[in-house]
Amino acid sequence: MILYDTALFRRMLVAVALVGGSVSAQAAEHPPFAPTRDVVVAYQVQASQLPTGPLGDGDAKGEHSIRMSYSAASGRVRIEQASMPGYMLIDRMAGRITMVVEPLQSFMDMPFDARAGAGLLLNDKMKFVRRGADKVAGMACTLWTVTSDRTVAHLCITEDGVILRGDGSDPRRGEGKLLATAVSYAAQPAAKFSPPPGFHRMELPAGVTLPGMGGNPSRSPG
Repeated sequence: MILYDTALFRRMLVAVALVGGSVSAQAAEHPPFAPTRDVVVAYQVQASQLPTGPLGDGDAKGEHSIRMSYSAASGRVRIEQASMPGYMLIDRMAGRITMVVEPLQSFMDMPFDARAGAGLLLNDKMKFVRRGADKVAGMACTLWTVTSDRTVAHLCITEDGVILRGDGSDPRRGEGKLLATAVSYAAQPAAKFSPPPGFHRMELPAGVTLPGMGGNPSRSPG
């Protein structure tokens, strides 16, 4: 068994634990729930706090630069932070988050409930209200207020489903903001959204949970 620094979870958690949540109402009008074509977006992300508990010592507060890549063919998301030794893969169709740690040539799979919601991940259980139009990073986008049972977020989303700006608050996660600084519609290779060949599976540290997780994390055989 390989020891794993849970500070990695605290810092990378910021990338997904913003402007999202589950709701009971379904909206008739809404933006695309995901980008409709391959895209890479660079964001500046700000977080005020993290949940209490194993991830709640606050070392992921402040401003971070992240990069989100999206594959329209597979619906998978890759989130990277320049200061981190790896990246996060989200597969909503399979209900899985994968943390890839490049220096250790390893990865960790965790169940993910897409309906639970997370920043940059919209779904049909959220309530959307159109508020107008704006431009971010030179691109036109529609302003939406997105509400849930505990969250209110304000997003600016392009017609093809790219979130360009957002801010929101959640009593479990604090307040968060994100702003797109660059958008590229370059085609994304499928291999970018899976752990590299030869990387081995690791176990999730005991007691660690992430927003959107459900059930028990996957375990290595033996």
